[in-house]
Amino acid sequence: MHKNLRLFYFLLVVTATAAGLRHMKTQEVAEISRAQNSADFAVNDTASVDRIFIADKDGNQALLERTAGRYWKLNGTHFARKDAVDLLLKTFRRARIQMPVPNGELDNVNRLLAGRGKKVEIYQGGETPAKTWYIGTSTQNHTGTYMLLADANGQPASEPFIVHLEGFTGFLSTRFFTSESEWRYTGMFDYPGNSLRRVEVEIADSSGHVYAMVVDTLGTLSVEGFSLANRADTLYWQDRFNRFRKVHLETYNNHLTDASEDSLLNRAKPAFRLRAWSQDAETPDEIELYWKDRIMDTYDDSGQLNEWDGSRMYAVYKNEVVLVQRFVFDPLLEGLR
Repeated sequence: MHKNLRLFYFLLVVTATAAGLRHMKTQEVAEISRAQNSADFAVNDTASVDRIFIADKDGNQALLERTAGRYWKLNGTHFARKDAVDLLLKTFRRARIQMPVPNGELDNVNRLLAGRGKKVEIYQGGETPAKTWYIGTSTQNHTGTYMLLADANGQPASEPFIVHLEGFTGFLSTRFFTSESEWRYTGMFDYPGNSLRRVEVEIADSSGHVYAMVVDTLGTLSVEGFSLANRADTLYWQDRFNRFRKVHLETYNNHLTDASEDSLLNRAKPAFRLRAWSQDAETPDEIELYWKDRIMDTYDDSGQLNEWDGSRMYAVYKNEVVLVQRFVFDPLLEGLR
């Protein structure tokens, strides 16, 4: 009798515990479901996104606008980096609520969002944003980002959430930067398909020799001038010509003083000039290259000390001084130094 009574009480406790766990799980699922219904961050149709505006609390702004071409416009002036824009669109499409912000963190998260949060307006036609995000810092475990969604009137909602991307571990705030120099497209020569017609390379700081690579209307490549043309290796010249189709700078932040930058723009003689023509262009795109003083000793393949910086050069492109990598440009200048 006593054994049966003890078994009854034991089963009663187990049943009550299981019921309590089921209730807690149901409440958690209901809470997440409520959050998802009340704050839908995702933008399913990113193909219709035609404008993105990002602003931070320091007054910096970036306006990205879709164009009919391959690249978005940045602040109405420059082209924007395609990889960075594509990453934003992917973020808009895959953003999901991970969980509500725990009650104990709400006050702190709201202060951070109000004080340092970035505002992101997402437009899908018209002058009113389809969605407005406020983006804060990452969670302590760096697997989510504190975010707030504006209501239909553009006013921030009262409740923030922890947002993540399905299938991605990390935080999202670093994708929404406002620096124009970081957003700017880095392409200098950009000739997709068979649009590149002619390339000229000039040794500008000494002999003044120029050689050119030209493609005729039948697609046949020929080399003009300078002794390198004596190399009768068709694949070598085809590979060299193709390298000019896509040439990128490293950064618009050249780290020069105003006086040094002015010297390059107005008085210094370049080491090399590179010119490229598209099929229908009468005037070329041009890059002037300048040696950069070395900041540390480096050595060439034969073990000789490099006179100049072994990693970077300065370049003047469209009247701006930029930094370029020798890893990119040395193959374009092979045999000329």
